[in-house]
Amino acid sequence: MAENLRDGHKWLYEQGFDHFSENLPEEKVEHVLQILGIYGDMQDSYDQLEDKTGIKKDDLKFRGFDGNNECELMHFADALRKSDRFEATIGKRAKNSHMPTTETYKRMIQRWKELGEPHYPYTREMIIAILAEWVHPSRR
Repeated sequence: MAENLRDGHKWLYEQGFDHFSENLPEEKVEHVLQILGIYGDMQDSYDQLEDKTGIKKDDLKFRGFDGNNECELMHFADALRKSDRFEATIGKRAKNSHMPTTETYKRMIQRWKELGEPHYPYTREMIIAILAEWVHPSRR
């Protein structure tokens, strides 16, 4: 099946599936990859910080996506994990946040961009600024 898919033998690989889902739009793929990358970098950076004042380890846990309103994002995150991508960030399975997260994550990504799209490791101040959308959303 994989060989037929790789080689472009559409008729053959379509016979193995009853239905193909639509591809996740690129902007949603990029959204998931960006937020998982930021969370992973924050978690790894936190472990290296000497001064962790103002940051709770639990605040660095990726909260997931809403299973009711963002299920395609949650399923993509789970597919990434099953493909050995972002395992440490996602955990044992994709998390259901039980609340919409997209807008909060967009603000976190925006804050990351305003900080100059920093690369790992992040400073304590950068982590606090990015997490402000979850920890202190009223301070925006």
